[in-house]
Amino acid sequence: MKKFKMKIPEVVRAFLPYFMMLGPVKWQFVGVIVFGTINGALNGLGIPILLFKGLPKVFSDKPPAGYILAAVVIVFPLIALVRGMTAFFKDYLSALCGIRVLISIRLHLYRKVQSLPLGFFSGMRVGDLMSRLMADTSAVQTVVTNSTGDLINQPVQFVGAIVALIYISFQRREVVFILFALAIVPLCTFPIRYFGKKVKEKSRRLQAGAGRLSTVINENLGAAREVRAFNLQEMEEQKFVDRMKVIAKFNLKKTKYSKMLPQLIELVAAVSVAIGVWYAAKVQLKVDDMIPLLVALYMTYGPIKKLGTVHNAIRQGEASVERIEQIMATDDAVPETEHPVPFDPRHTMIEFDQVTFEYDPGVPVLRDVSIQIPSGTVAALVGPSGAGKSTFANLIPRFYDVTGGAIRIGGIDLRDFSKTDLRNHISIVSQDTFLFNDTIRNNIRLGRMDATDDEVEIAAEHAFAHEFIQTFDNGYDTLVGERGTRLSGGQKQRIAIARAFLRNAPILILDEATSALDSESEEKVQKALVELVKGRTVFIIAHRFSTIKLASRILVFEQGILRGAGTHSELYASDALYKSLYDRQFIE
Repeated sequence: MKKFKMKIPEVVRAFLPYFMMLGPVKWQFVGVIVFGTINGALNGLGIPILLFKGLPKVFSDKPPAGYILAAVVIVFPLIALVRGMTAFFKDYLSALCGIRVLISIRLHLYRKVQSLPLGFFSGMRVGDLMSRLMADTSAVQTVVTNSTGDLINQPVQFVGAIVALIYISFQRREVVFILFALAIVPLCTFPIRYFGKKVKEKSRRLQAGAGRLSTVINENLGAAREVRAFNLQEMEEQKFVDRMKVIAKFNLKKTKYSKMLPQLIELVAAVSVAIGVWYAAKVQLKVDDMIPLLVALYMTYGPIKKLGTVHNAIRQGEASVERIEQIMATDDAVPETEHPVPFDPRHTMIEFDQVTFEYDPGVPVLRDVSIQIPSGTVAALVGPSGAGKSTFANLIPRFYDVTGGAIRIGGIDLRDFSKTDLRNHISIVSQDTFLFNDTIRNNIRLGRMDATDDEVEIAAEHAFAHEFIQTFDNGYDTLVGERGTRLSGGQKQRIAIARAFLRNAPILILDEATSALDSESEEKVQKALVELVKGRTVFIIAHRFSTIKLASRILVFEQGILRGAGTHSELYASDALYKSLYDRQFIE
């Protein structure tokens, strides 16, 4: 006998991982369901039945007894009070769950982004990532908490209203009224399905457009100096306007479909009530019989109208889930090993064994590179732009994984270390030093987060940064500004070198650390570098040959090939490329 398996609807499967995030607030979410159920039952069933039972007692041929009138008068505000309280607690708890879930969704996505290698970001716009982290996660949260609450509350109200209709109709022997009501309701489902598909399609394109707009804004604000230097304001404004027009176009279309649906359902409801009034007049129903029936009938359309809006929100959320899952489904091209080997800082000989690397398939950037760098060696990487120098260095901390061959440190393949352990033993000082909008002290402390204030200041002294830091009114507690705008290029470089001193890692990578400095700043940075490279295995990437004076070994690259390795005198005598590069700077 074939075992029956219930197929989970696609939409439920899409949102299921996000519903699991309700775990920490499960009891609050239970409260949303309970209060929503009570509120829906009171709206759909309670009010029509109250009218059906109460109106005849108050508006009969003879005046009602005082206690009956008092009871009816008290019950109406009491029902309103309970409805109001349940609606408030449902909405409040739903908002509480929504905030917690939104934080969880964003953290879930943000953590995934943090785990992805550098190669992922080369094919993804920052603005689009921001849009997915903010707008798309918010749309998913709306479905998980707000819409789910309505999916409990509104069906209860709908069913309650139908029960009230059936009960009142049978009591008054008006079966035709029941059939009429139940025949009209399905008419509302057709526009819900049609408009829902349209909303999902437009929402997907709207979110993509929002991502592109965020990219334009991010680029413009990050390049404020360049925009003004090249008088690009009008061009940037036009790019902004073009993106805004695209967003406006799809926003209007989404609004058209999402706002048209409730009005259509409202029209169907009004027509059905009008027909109900006509029928009641035709069969000469009494007013106290007609009002509860019409109220119950109308109460069935409120939930349908709301569920149409919920359906649109779900379709919009589906589009956002697809965009989020594109990132969540991205494989880590630099995966962790299941059984990492501890890094031994005493053995830092680095071996490249027939290493090949490609950013794009079929386009090698490094070709069959084999070299051994003994511990304590200061190796300079030279060659024309695009020769593969930076790629060679970026493979050491596993920012990328080799396409072919292997890299070993102390005889152990890089892929056998955990990425955290490996990078904890590598310091990097790059040309474009990034400083966070924090204090100088905390920017240096990034080298080692558990460092004391004294250790931070000692590192700054080694980097020849202590003196200029003391000139600021707040010293080490001075805010550096966004991307370090309050500091000069030389000062930022010395902060980066102070980080490296504080980290005290056995492997050091200097990626054109002095190329953008003036002669005075370069002299100070060079003094700091002389101290920094002592006792470490160092890789210096430089176009300016003044920096490679520190090197005991020089590696010459051309078109991804390691064409030579040796001392300055050896290479100057034997390698024509190296000789031409050197002479271009010191002879011409």
